[in-house]
Amino acid sequence: MKKGQTSRQIIFAILAVLSVAGLAYPISDWIGYRSVALLLLLLVSVLATRLSLPAVLLAAVLSALVWDFFFIPPHFTFTIDTSEDLLLIVMYFIVALLNGVINYRVRQFEREHQQRKERERAIALYNTLFNSLSHDLRTPIATIIGAADALREQAAALTPSQQEELLAEIGSGAIRLSEQVENLLNMSRLEAGRVQVRKAWCDVGDLVYGVAAKLKREGREHQLEISIPEDMPLVRLDFGLSEQVLLNLLSNAYRHTPPGGRIHIQARISAEISGHFERDTDEQLPVASMELVHDKVTHCLYLEVSDNGPGFSEADIACAFDKFNSLSNQKADGTGLGLYIVKGFSEAQGGNVHLSNRFEGGARFVLEFPTAVIDQTVISQQ
Repeated sequence: MKKGQTSRQIIFAILAVLSVAGLAYPISDWIGYRSVALLLLLLVSVLATRLSLPAVLLAAVLSALVWDFFFIPPHFTFTIDTSEDLLLIVMYFIVALLNGVINYRVRQFEREHQQRKERERAIALYNTLFNSLSHDLRTPIATIIGAADALREQAAALTPSQQEELLAEIGSGAIRLSEQVENLLNMSRLEAGRVQVRKAWCDVGDLVYGVAAKLKREGREHQLEISIPEDMPLVRLDFGLSEQVLLNLLSNAYRHTPPGGRIHIQARISAEISGHFERDTDEQLPVASMELVHDKVTHCLYLEVSDNGPGFSEADIACAFDKFNSLSNQKADGTGLGLYIVKGFSEAQGGNVHLSNRFEGGARFVLEFPTAVIDQTVISQQ
């Protein structure tokens, strides 16, 4: 512990002992000086749970001296007339010291135990991350290297379609590698609490269709349907965070939905009106009437990503948004960070994400973002 911090704790311990003694002094004749000893002993016990060992020992010694000088007859002297009081002060001194030391050691043991647990969690996290990276980053790297070597060494023997196929593998591997690295970086941002939300007016269509365009190659074997109302207003979101959320959800749907499967992205706005009733005081009316007065309109953006794939088991739904989690019924082909980032980036914007299985089969993710809205025609007229 730093010297300055130890000094502050010692000063605090001295003030605490003097304060309790000062409060107890006016009522010492009523409660008895032995009861004051119990109050001071309680104070030492409390200080031992918070302060350093030097401050606790000082508090124990000072409390014994203060009790003797101000409370044990004769007052304002360290002289003790009776052997009973002498035994009491000696026992108080011993008990106060032992109590302070034991409480401090218990607190130190708990702190060391907590540090060991944190180290164990860090080691477990490192092992999980290392095992995940050893496969999930090596696979796209091996794909890129293998395709590049084939193009370099066998270029003359390859047909244009074969060359195009190898180039496509390189592109796909690079995109997959970039996605894994991006998820790792995003995880570190969430863990460090460094996610900065910058909301601005966003076009939901630009957001959704932009994400679909970025994953066009991954979804070439799937049927993607997008439903966005023509009169969808502009909403206030962090475009970058929301884009990453949708990228992870759509990529997850592509990976876990069989070829030919259907994936549907739907956007809608809901409005909730809060208000109160006011009584009409018009005296001409035979019966007083009540009129609803609107106080506030709250809007919420819902983005739904659903598919007709295998869906989630109940066990998977319970832990779907945990770090490094992979579906129990699927071969792991990612770091298991995608849905963790979806939840983290959604909550960072004050939103939420819900997962359920569709009645017809498949999974449904619903993103919910409280937001302000503005009609796009208002922007175009300005």
